[in-house]
Amino acid sequence: MFCPRCSQQASDDVRFCSRCGLSLDAVTELVESGGYRASATGEGALALTPRQRGTRKGALIMVAGVTFAVLAVLLTLFKEDFFVLMLPAALVFTIGLMRMLYGLLLEDDSARSKAAKRAPATTHEKAPPKLDRASARGAQLPPARSVPASVFTSVRADTSDMAAPPSVTESTTRLLEEDK
Repeated sequence: MFCPRCSQQASDDVRFCSRCGLSLDAVTELVESGGYRASATGEGALALTPRQRGTRKGALIMVAGVTFAVLAVLLTLFKEDFFVLMLPAALVFTIGLMRMLYGLLLEDDSARSKAAKRAPATTHEKAPPKLDRASARGAQLPPARSVPASVFTSVRADTSDMAAPPSVTESTTRLLEEDK
């Protein structure tokens, strides 16, 4: 495969061009799909944001609580001992309500706007991919550094000029000569 920006030859395993830093993942997907862009009904379009998932989970738990409460009321009509089941039903409903509020108020919804920008307008268009500078810049590697890493390493001292420590025998010999 060749990089569409700088024509550098790259293997299929590489995710970025070694010369210009362009992300080659989208190029690989385009080549594998026969030149067609991914469809709007693909994985990215159906992905829910954390806020949507949390709200749906909360709504499901609330529906389960209401269903359990209706079942408890029906059983209570036959025998009054089943009134105790209303407490767990209320608890399940409350947990669902709390989960829904947590999803609505505290979870992030920014993924929806990003996914909407990325989703293509129509399915299987045979058009060349648009490479504007703003989106291409985010998919590239950062530019090469102008200061080499060797500048930041510490300079080592030249140890060949250091004097060797005196030997033990020399100091002992001096002590013996002084005693005479």
